[in-house]
Amino acid sequence: MTYNQLCADKNIVAQFITEITKDWPQAQETGLFEIRCLGEHRKPVIKRFSHGEIEDAVQFAENMNAAKLNVYMVINPVDPEATIKAGKGATDADILRAHYSFADADDQEGMSGISKLSELLPPDIHVTTGTVPYERSHAYWKLAKPCYDMNFWTSKQAHIADQCDTDRSVKNPSRIMRLPGTVSYPSAAKQTNGYMPELVTMKLGVADVFRSH
Repeated sequence: MTYNQLCADKNIVAQFITEITKDWPQAQETGLFEIRCLGEHRKPVIKRFSHGEIEDAVQFAENMNAAKLNVYMVINPVDPEATIKAGKGATDADILRAHYSFADADDQEGMSGISKLSELLPPDIHVTTGTVPYERSHAYWKLAKPCYDMNFWTSKQAHIADQCDTDRSVKNPSRIMRLPGTVSYPSAAKQTNGYMPELVTMKLGVADVFRSH
C-alpha cells in the first residue's frame, strides 16, 4: 500500500473507542468522549460524542483523517455539563474520572521501559503508533475500578512515566492520545528525520507484545 492509498480503518477506530468507553454507562455520569483533529499549520477540529454516538464518531474520525488531519482522543470521560468554548478542547477540570492508566513510548528507552513493566503487568491494550524510523507504542492498563481522584491518578501517571522512561507529559487528565485505526501524518520536521505516514494499529489483551524490546 502506498502513502497515497493509506486510509483510516473504521473497524479499528470503532474497536478502540468501544473498548475505552465500554464501562462508562455503569457510572452515575456516563460522560462524553472527545475527538481532537490536528494538523501542521491548520486549525484544530474538535467534537465530543456520547457513548451512544460511537458510529458517528468513527465517521467523523475517518472524514478528518481523510483530510490529512491527525486524529486523537481524550481517553478520560468529559463532563457533559462542562462549559467549553466552541472550537476548544476539554481541560483537566472538565474530566470526570479515569478508567485506564496509559503510557506513550516514543523511543527505544520508552519501549524497553514498558517491556519491563509488561512482564509484571501486561497491558490490556497495545497500540502501535509507528514503526519507522523505529517502533513507537502506547500501552493501556485498565483500572480495577474507576478513579475519581484525578490528582492521585495524575501522580500514578507520572510514576509510570518515570519508571518506564516514557513521555512524561502523558499525565494530565485531559491528555489526548493518538486514535488507533487512523493514519499518522508526521510533521515536515519529522519527515526529515525519517518518519512517514503509517496506519496506527492496536491489539487487545496481548501479554507478550513488548517482550522483544
